[in-house]
Amino acid sequence: MIKLSPRLAACAMLAKKGGFALDIGTDHALLPCFLVMSGVSRGACAADIAEGPLLAAKKTVSLCGLGDKVTAVLSDGLKNIPDDILAKTTDIFIAGMGGELIAEILSSERVPPSANFILQPNTRAPMLRAFLAERGFATVSERAVRDGKFLYPVILARLGGPSRKLSELEAEVGSLDPRDPESLEYLRGEKKRIILAGEGMAASEDREKREEAERVLALAKKIEEYISGGVNQ
Repeated sequence: MIKLSPRLAACAMLAKKGGFALDIGTDHALLPCFLVMSGVSRGACAADIAEGPLLAAKKTVSLCGLGDKVTAVLSDGLKNIPDDILAKTTDIFIAGMGGELIAEILSSERVPPSANFILQPNTRAPMLRAFLAERGFATVSERAVRDGKFLYPVILARLGGPSRKLSELEAEVGSLDPRDPESLEYLRGEKKRIILAGEGMAASEDREKREEAERVLALAKKIEEYISGGVNQ
């Protein structure tokens, strides 16, 4: 049986039982093969933009004996995914990319309107959260997951929510629950990062940077208030 990393395991837990999974940026196709072998997904598509990772994906599919259930496709995001695969897809996974790239992929007109979107950004999570809200994606759940030395947010989103603009605080904290230990650690890490940036700006000789520091440090304070409010519930 395939063993997933903690972040991919957290993504796998959000798949629809009996559904069809599409993994964008699949690399070695570990996630789609795991979902099919474990009986969670009835079938899957492993997609990657580069030939090298796609060859590795095909090798994994072959070694697992899943050639009849997992299709490997060379595709830049959703651009070259066959229509029949998109039509039956219930879960779209985009994990291990920057938030900006995930947002670019989800900007496609080919996004299936009824699918679940399981997203795991490595960077720029606030930008991704803001994009999702503006494009009418509703966040169903979000939690942070430790994988090695790092913590990553894992987001489950669906289309159909109202389009809205997030506040800076909402974009930073998302739907993370401070009562969850790993989400709490993640939020505290984000607060620390923002404080360090603000203190650096405050020490600048540039007046505009010093003024920006006030806003940044005020945001850090709001994050602490969000954390305290959640922990004390």
